[in-house]
Amino acid sequence: METRTAKAAAVVATVERFDSAWQSGHIETLMSLIGDDCVYDASIGPGPGTQYVGKPEVRRGFVEMLAYDESDNPPGRIVMVDDSRALVLWVARHTTPAGEIVTVRGCDVFEVRDGLIRRKDAFRKCLP
Repeated sequence: METRTAKAAAVVATVERFDSAWQSGHIETLMSLIGDDCVYDASIGPGPGTQYVGKPEVRRGFVEMLAYDESDNPPGRIVMVDDSRALVLWVARHTTPAGEIVTVRGCDVFEVRDGLIRRKDAFRKCLP
């Protein structure tokens, strides 16, 4: 049985609250969990994805991503955690304008300090 430190348990609690807010699209709750100096590396956008730096820009990035990911998808699953980071695996399904269903697998790497998310780095893999 795995024993977590108090810091790791706090990281899990923060990430679980974030994931719940993401699933419901509640931007105010999301932003309450973000530090002022947060960096969000989105999994979509030009090049390897768009980077948003600072709370106002991260908010804009979250709003854009939530609009892009508006399907009803299952919550993520935390698979690794330590005293400041968590790795979350997720699956999303999207319907293209042509009616094709696309399955996307991905992961988010969170860095948490003092109960706030300082970085969210997202990666996605599209499946045929």
